[in-house]
Amino acid sequence: MTGAQFIVDQLIKRGVTDAFGIPGGVILDLIYEMDRRKDEITPHLSYHEQAAGFAACGYAQVSGKIGVAYATRGPGFTNLITAMADAYYDSLPVVFITAHAAPCPPDGMRAMNDQEMDTCSMIRNITKAAIRLNNKDTFSQEVVNALTIAEEGRKGPVFLDIATCILKSDVAETFEVSEELCHEEDELGMILSEILISVRNAKRPVILAGDGINQAGARDLFLSFVRKVNIPVISSRCCHDVLSGDRLYYGYVGSHGMRAANFILSKTDLILSLGNRLHFPTESESFGSILNHAKLVRVEVDKNEFNRVIPNAVNYQCDVYKLLSEAQEESLDLDVHDDWIEVCDVLKKELCNVDTNPAIEKIISILQHIDDDTVIVNDVGNNEFWVSRGCVESGIRNRVYYSKSFGTLGCALGKAIGAYYATKKKVLCFVGDQGFQMNIQELQYISQHQLPIMIAILNNHSSGMIKDREMAAFDKLLHVSRDTGFSSPDYEKIAGAYSLPCIRKGYQYPGILEVSLDDSIGLVPSLPRGRQCQDMLPEISKEKYQYLNAL
Repeated sequence: MTGAQFIVDQLIKRGVTDAFGIPGGVILDLIYEMDRRKDEITPHLSYHEQAAGFAACGYAQVSGKIGVAYATRGPGFTNLITAMADAYYDSLPVVFITAHAAPCPPDGMRAMNDQEMDTCSMIRNITKAAIRLNNKDTFSQEVVNALTIAEEGRKGPVFLDIATCILKSDVAETFEVSEELCHEEDELGMILSEILISVRNAKRPVILAGDGINQAGARDLFLSFVRKVNIPVISSRCCHDVLSGDRLYYGYVGSHGMRAANFILSKTDLILSLGNRLHFPTESESFGSILNHAKLVRVEVDKNEFNRVIPNAVNYQCDVYKLLSEAQEESLDLDVHDDWIEVCDVLKKELCNVDTNPAIEKIISILQHIDDDTVIVNDVGNNEFWVSRGCVESGIRNRVYYSKSFGTLGCALGKAIGAYYATKKKVLCFVGDQGFQMNIQELQYISQHQLPIMIAILNNHSSGMIKDREMAAFDKLLHVSRDTGFSSPDYEKIAGAYSLPCIRKGYQYPGILEVSLDDSIGLVPSLPRGRQCQDMLPEISKEKYQYLNAL
């Protein structure tokens, strides 16, 4: 068995069905081996390596399986780096594969062989493992270890830079399957018992859900747990879909969050954090001060996250899926928080649709007509915040995907392609007029293969998010609006060039839907630095604020 055959065989055994990339001389043996087994795993020709990396990220994010991106050495490798960082920040199990045909340059020497470089040292800080494979005797074990690392514990990307001669050579087929790494977890039963005691003793407990619930494949377990404990749920913005439309879900928190959720957060005395990194500055007057009166129970799979000390927190290291599975075996009787739920209901009712704007209304009108199993993929910018609010206000239960922590502008088209191959279902891709142009070449792939992907371009004729920030910081615009250097192409002509329909209303898969928005629509609500988390702009009436704040 050659090195190329071994890698492909291991990917197939782990359920991988698709890989994305652009051929190059050093990597051809791997691609041809995939093609030989294309009934089991199909290599897809992207039109830019960065987009291939994003497609692999989208595939991994939607399926939960390993995503695969490949590229040639040199510029092929460097074009993958942004996607690697996106996978690392968002804990996506993606294997990035390149190859080399010569040694790295000696220290201090800029280049010895064209396109060859010390790849691993460049990306070790944005991968769980970066391995240069030069020994055919240890090759099989190193590949298996890398695939295991990508999937175990807190998932993430790994990088393999393979000597091209090994792809052609026979390699050992024997290897040891290491046991799943133990995270020194506390006893699950004891953890659950202590959590339930804290919830029972609290007067105003909330669950703060994070996307770790989705990534762990624990959505159904989470819903069952919420039904048993019967307490309000709020979330981070990028996991609003974990309980969207449910009677106990009150929206997402944050500096551009939903007012009802922020009000609830300000009033709680116990926060049960599940699958949430709690990525806020602990010294923040807006959010850090909440921990002066609220206990935090923190469930986290990655013990390294506990290096960030959060006041008044009780930390438990365990897998949220295992914890919620344990809860299924328990008979929980915690129906003691009806008064608190009534307060949350009042907040939700009084603040419903307070911050709706024409952009959100147009998004809701689109969402109301999509199939229940349509996958939604978002790019970065004001558009993603409008889509988040539109999803919550419309109550749809579709899965929605974002570039969360890394915030990668231009990732959506590639991720939409990967999302399609992960599900074989329709994909609705929301993107702004700026991000759309960053990987526009992938329209050729969508058109060529007639993928059922509709791209909704939210065209506000500006770089809206930066525009808002420039005005807030400098009261002056630079390169972000039509008057200061930003411009948009004719999307109908672009669609025609790629043999795609461009529409202003209706639905076509594949197709481009241009949604025209006024460039004056900003990102609201917002939370100025130093204000309490519920005291957002634009301000609601003084009387209503005082009434709600006193509940």
